[in-house]
Amino acid sequence: MILTVTPNTALDHVYEVEHYVPGTRLNALAETECIGGKGNLVSAFAVDFGARSVSLGFAAGENGRRLARLLRERGVRTDLSRAGGETRRIVVVVDRKRRGQTWLLPETLRVTHAQERDLAGRLAHWLPKSSWLALCGSLPPGCSALLYRRLTKLARACGVPVLIDSRGHPLAQTLAASPQVVKLNRDELRATFGGPVSTEPALARALGRLLAEGVELAVCTLGREGAMVVTRGTGWRILPPAVRMRSSAGSGDAFSAALLVSREKGADWPEALRWACAAGTAKALEARTDHLNLEAARSLYRRVRMRVL
Repeated sequence: MILTVTPNTALDHVYEVEHYVPGTRLNALAETECIGGKGNLVSAFAVDFGARSVSLGFAAGENGRRLARLLRERGVRTDLSRAGGETRRIVVVVDRKRRGQTWLLPETLRVTHAQERDLAGRLAHWLPKSSWLALCGSLPPGCSALLYRRLTKLARACGVPVLIDSRGHPLAQTLAASPQVVKLNRDELRATFGGPVSTEPALARALGRLLAEGVELAVCTLGREGAMVVTRGTGWRILPPAVRMRSSAGSGDAFSAALLVSREKGADWPEALRWACAAGTAKALEARTDHLNLEAARSLYRRVRMRVL
């Protein structure tokens, strides 16, 4: 079972427009409410790929109740801790002409130390039944920057491997607990460690810093350019097929879900990474943040190329 934690839960409200121009009147061509929050999306995509998944995190208000219903309808089991304020409602504007997106990110959820302890208790209950733990996304106001570090220690004590997809201080603090996998994109890598990351050698050096901290696999996703991955003794440049993408929102979470489900099924890292790239690319074909076509992912898998670094 894939266990996920999303401290800063969200509903995504996706608007598709022909061309996004700031300061103008925009007509929405389509409007959809979706599951939001990185870990929640990992859970949803994991279920799509045939795994069982439980989603933990903080939720509040009507948005939180709506999110829980959407997850359950998707086949994800939820065990969310109640928090203050309101689960975020993120606005995602998808630009059909430029094939990109713009996010509006509110900060409406509030967390106390007592609620953090409640989340840790729920996690301890589910860990013995889990094959992987994914810790995903930003931390809401009031949340300790050490939360991911504490949850990683709980998982390691139970022998459950951890993937973390975060950035900045929360990620840096968690490295001392030695998560097995760190996944982040180029901007998140730069925000966490600074320095240049625009070339392959610079990316490899930055990812190598994660290995020096005890990480087993360090992944940097690069959008339409694929991903770079390093592990001890080797690394890979993963190259996706060219597609006519609609929105990359959620692609990184599809990548994580396919990676973990493949590993749960016994795949080695190269095969799991190939599936991850195919899933992330398939997600980019869709405007919705929580939807990918499994047949498209299977077709793309055969066209993903990998180069040893």
